[in-house]
Amino acid sequence: MLALVARRLLTAIPTLLGIILVSFVLMKLAPGGPFDGERPLAPETRAALQSAYGLDRPIWEQAWIYVSRLVQGDFGPSLVYRDFTVTELVAQGLPVSLTLGGLAVILAMLVGVSLGLLAAIRAGQATDKAIMMLATVATALPTFVTGPALALFLGLWLGLLLVSGRGDGVAWLIMPVTALALPVAGAIAKLTRAGLASVLKQDHIRTARARGLPESRILLRHGLRPSLVPVASYLGPAAAGLLTGAVVVETVFGLPGLGRYFVQGALNRDYPLVLGVVTIYAALIILFNLFADLIYGWLDPRMRES
Repeated sequence: MLALVARRLLTAIPTLLGIILVSFVLMKLAPGGPFDGERPLAPETRAALQSAYGLDRPIWEQAWIYVSRLVQGDFGPSLVYRDFTVTELVAQGLPVSLTLGGLAVILAMLVGVSLGLLAAIRAGQATDKAIMMLATVATALPTFVTGPALALFLGLWLGLLLVSGRGDGVAWLIMPVTALALPVAGAIAKLTRAGLASVLKQDHIRTARARGLPESRILLRHGLRPSLVPVASYLGPAAAGLLTGAVVVETVFGLPGLGRYFVQGALNRDYPLVLGVVTIYAALIILFNLFADLIYGWLDPRMRES
């Protein structure tokens, strides 16, 4: 297992570097610039600003300077939020995004595994068909649909929750976390149901039943763990989906997370801010995929042996 972690970390460094360089080049090739506004700046002012931020240098030199600063933990200054550095903006928004993503993963796992387990127990019955239909609908609905729908129903119509911003307590987390978790919970429910239905047909399950073991013990001890192997494989891409989905959800609900800074930075061509958010997202996705591999190895001993 330690060898697996070492290999993943060694491949993570060039992968992250490649993502940073590609994102850097794409940002530079995009039309417009950070100093393009409704009122054009004087040529002298524009030249002075570009010189101050190093934007008048060759692109390869700008990339080298950015990566050199990044190695030291410096994401550079923001070109739009000029009273803040990108590091300060990331420090403000990252806890909100991690809270939303982490709670969404926990909620999706609890709901998805529970519904998948219930559907597998009632395989072929009306309960199974109803759960699978709901899981399909939840998986198909994107967050930019479920988010405004929850805000409209729970916020505007019923007046139970705040539509935008953070209030007192934890009630503000309900709608964004639910909007993020629904598609992932639907996919996990379908994977759990398929995996458990297949495991329950295997010989060791029939042997356990012939020995007279309780059905609950057979399901939870002998059936559930191997059936979660496909779920573990899905957790890495699911974490990536939650991170990218958080960009939309934070914008819809007006939350001060990284998603809001990413959208504003992209619209205003704030190169350091966009690259800083992309770097954080890429590092988190790589880390989540590593965790998914470790969970997969814990669930399937053959993975550890290989």
